[in-house]
Amino acid sequence: RPKDISNKLPNLISLIRIIWVNSPHYNTRERLTSLFRKMSNEIIRLCCHAISLDRIFEGYVSSSKEDLQGCISCCHAWKDHYLRAVQMHTQFSSRGWVLDQTSIFAQVDAFVQRCKDLIEVCDCQYHFARWEDGNQGPLPCFFGAQGPQITRNLLEIEDIFHKNLHVLRAVRGGILDVKNTSWHEDYNKFRAGIKDLEVMTQNLITSAFELVRDVEHGVLLLDTFHRLAARE
Repeated sequence: RPKDISNKLPNLISLIRIIWVNSPHYNTRERLTSLFRKMSNEIIRLCCHAISLDRIFEGYVSSSKEDLQGCISCCHAWKDHYLRAVQMHTQFSSRGWVLDQTSIFAQVDAFVQRCKDLIEVCDCQYHFARWEDGNQGPLPCFFGAQGPQITRNLLEIEDIFHKNLHVLRAVRGGILDVKNTSWHEDYNKFRAGIKDLEVMTQNLITSAFELVRDVEHGVLLLDTFHRLAARE
């Protein structure tokens, strides 16, 4: 699991550094950069095994976010350990550290951003479709003569969201493949759809509060829409 990788990284980096310092044939900038880049790719591969796209898109919001955050932490740890090794090497070695850091971490950085995108997908499922961890929360009850209409509007928002989510799930080329550049286009379309849903939800909230006649009703509405408070 990604959380188990971090402790192994300093030793692996030290082994590569030993190769660099002592090998008469393998200690070129290109070969060592390539070796570190392979480590980056392997870390990404192991992290991908810890992520279930099916669970993400089927509403397992909390556990999926935990897995994604674990992968992000693992990637950050890899970069931190590497930079710490660079600092130590520079301080105590006469041979400069001249590897191509951008090349080593380009795909790691892209993978971290992909994980953040998927965390946003999880958040949207919680905010717009009541998904928590494989189950939808109860449909809120709206009072008054306009209550049924507000409920229908809310269900319409959820239906539009699920359609957008279905389109994103069908993205071509593999969602976790950082070389798949089509993801950016598909994800931006999803985000544009979310912006529209935010406007619809704001209008719905305004309409719902216009019908408030007492404090109790107002508090119930605040509780109903509280999950959206985290959105900007």
